[in-house]
Amino acid sequence: MKLLLLFALICPAALTVFGAEPQPRVKGDAIYFYCTSRTDPDEGVERSENPANDNNPLYVHRPILFRMVSKAKDIFIHFAFYNYNPTELSKTRPVIPVKDQMEIVTGPRTMLRFINTFNPITLENKLASFKTKEESWAWVDSLKATGKQIYLIDWNDPINGSGGTELRLIQVRPTLTNRPSY
Repeated sequence: MKLLLLFALICPAALTVFGAEPQPRVKGDAIYFYCTSRTDPDEGVERSENPANDNNPLYVHRPILFRMVSKAKDIFIHFAFYNYNPTELSKTRPVIPVKDQMEIVTGPRTMLRFINTFNPITLENKLASFKTKEESWAWVDSLKATGKQIYLIDWNDPINGSGGTELRLIQVRPTLTNRPSY
């Protein structure tokens, strides 16, 4: 009995010392999106990121921007991932962790089973469902009002599209639409 108790106490400590990390867990209180980003679409989702920002001390990870666009319906919705270096950002403005400290979660592809229980939204399908740009703006407002974290799985991401054993989720938040500001 003493040996079992000693083993139970030593094993977790040993794993911590050797840097073993727990498996990332997806959140049940989040919103999940799927998309297959493309370059400069007239209808669909575009992904953009600037590798030059990898050397910018302002960022822990370069920003990643997703733009839902329907030129036929005049709809533009932007989602952004920002992970600022709080030390650098605080030199110019206060850090807002909810907006400035976002995450990219890489974990086992088996996370999809859990994510699928929350009926993820495919952004291309959502875009096609909008009849007017005003309807798209109301949807973005409703997303912001939930206060929930939003995670996006881009099937064109090299990790996600490879069919391998890993999955990458990018935390995003809605930022801009083409709604007039007046």
